[in-house]
Amino acid sequence: MVSTSSTTREGSSTTREGSSTTREGSSTTREGSSTTREGLQALIDRSVALSPDEVVTQARSRDVQLPYGAGTMALITLDNGLDHTRPNTFGPRSLASLNQAIDAALDRDDVVAIGVTGKPFILAAGADLSAMSRLGGRDDALTIGQLGHGVFRKLGEGGKPSFGFVNGLALGGGLEVALHCTYRTVLDSAAAVGLPEVMLGLVPGWGGAYLVPNLVGAATAVKLILENPLNQGRTLNGHAAFEAGLADVEYGGADFLEQSLLWAARVLTGEVVVDRPVPDRGQAWQDAVARGRAVADSKTGGASPAAYRALDLIAGAESATRDEAFAAEDEALADLVMTPELSASLYSFDLVQKRAKRPAGAPDRSLARPVTKVGIIGAGLMASQLALLFVRRLEVPVVLTDLDQ
Repeated sequence: MVSTSSTTREGSSTTREGSSTTREGSSTTREGSSTTREGLQALIDRSVALSPDEVVTQARSRDVQLPYGAGTMALITLDNGLDHTRPNTFGPRSLASLNQAIDAALDRDDVVAIGVTGKPFILAAGADLSAMSRLGGRDDALTIGQLGHGVFRKLGEGGKPSFGFVNGLALGGGLEVALHCTYRTVLDSAAAVGLPEVMLGLVPGWGGAYLVPNLVGAATAVKLILENPLNQGRTLNGHAAFEAGLADVEYGGADFLEQSLLWAARVLTGEVVVDRPVPDRGQAWQDAVARGRAVADSKTGGASPAAYRALDLIAGAESATRDEAFAAEDEALADLVMTPELSASLYSFDLVQKRAKRPAGAPDRSLARPVTKVGIIGAGLMASQLALLFVRRLEVPVVLTDLDQ
């Protein structure tokens, strides 16, 4: 079956095959590390108490028999059980569910690969900001950072190839979970792909500040992590995300997942070899960070700790090991959670994104009655503009009355 459109980045070179390749090798078996199963479970046990009323995004796994004799994939679908108005998010319980699904797949000898996708048109919108606003202190924030890293990095370092199928909106941690995968596909019409954390007063704290520059280079990383968030939270669509190098292949059409699975099978059988350019680690990296600092100065006047902390992380990603870089992200997240800038951003986000859409005490929508006619007292400039709006939106008669004709 052929999709409506597809673009691939394939070749014979295996340079930087998958973002899971590390300079220091796998770190999933270090004793006492949060990336051991025992250490990670301890983080989960500590963190679940921080978010008692979390809307849990379940990680539901099912077996998919791949074509071409590629074997069995454990396909994990992220789904919070709600419609498109409530995107998937990652709180402690959601991360625990994903961790359990990944472990189950890694423990099975018959599973040759792991896939991660989301409910229709949504992969995930990142961390649960409601839980973030309730953290009690720096240690709580550090725990959340370490937990996200510990779960996500299993996708790239667990010993089996992994595929991130970005089927729609993927912001913050939603993009980072895909970045940890060995390979990625993206829906070309995905509405929003990006790392908006700096806009809120945070940094990409679950691997993004290290994985992005090492995948697409420092210049593109500065644009995605710093410039776009400071430009009124600009994001990429799916095609632009592919063009930026965040995904290895893009597909369009309703059969996105089917086409992604076919491509994954071809990768696993060796028919397709992914070719990714090696980032320039010379002067270009330093120049990109310097340009980013100039942008941060002009946009924030030095008043955004998150912007400069993000640039420090990108600068460090040029030579840091994966463990060192992820530890630096944890520390940055822990520091920024305690800043007044983040508190103000979270309050503003809650006010604009949640309370405005679901005002406290508002009657249930099922009680609403159809509007058949609108009356407006006053017929001046503002009233006439309101009348035009009602006519266009509601398509009902509108009557204006004033003191005289």
